[in-house]
Amino acid sequence: MPDQLPTSPAFQSVTIQNNQPTLVTISTSGRKQVKTQQAQYFSFTAVYPPLTRAQYGPIAAHIMKQKGAVTDFEVILPEFSTTNGALTTQLVELVNSESVGATVIELKSSVGSVANLSGALKAGDFVRFEGFTKVYMVTADVNFSSGTATMNIEPGLLNAVAADKDLDYKDVPFTVFLDNPVQEFSTGLANLVRYELDMREAI
Repeated sequence: MPDQLPTSPAFQSVTIQNNQPTLVTISTSGRKQVKTQQAQYFSFTAVYPPLTRAQYGPIAAHIMKQKGAVTDFEVILPEFSTTNGALTTQLVELVNSESVGATVIELKSSVGSVANLSGALKAGDFVRFEGFTKVYMVTADVNFSSGTATMNIEPGLLNAVAADKDLDYKDVPFTVFLDNPVQEFSTGLANLVRYELDMREAI
């Protein structure tokens, strides 16, 4: 399992980018043709608040161990890695086996508090599936009725997922690598360190 970036101190701000490479051709008549490369990934720029040397040390050590982009690691994004919906810690699983490319996922839960739960997950939430590292975005609110629900996600599943696999929706870690081989920090007044990280989701 990849190491996890220290969660303290927390980021001051995070810029999240949704990358969906496409090839666009415009004909002389102005007609557009688009071909998707089916290679969606997220990337991030995380900015820390001014750090003392003691605060910066563990972060610097973690980044040094990554050897540039050689090693993958996990990062949890405050405010974004946990659902904005009504689910808290309840177990949620897949009803069926889902194939590569699927964007409509059937969910189930035997937990009584979930049986009829509106807004269990919210559009814009990040989720991932047990045993896999790719993170997906929920594209519509998820409402449970009689213990089941339909979840829409993008992009389509990168891997087939078996029935009964758990859905991760709390403290969802992104598996990433450093998107810049040069890591730089600066110091200013009171010897406080200013530092930011550029990361890209590992697929």
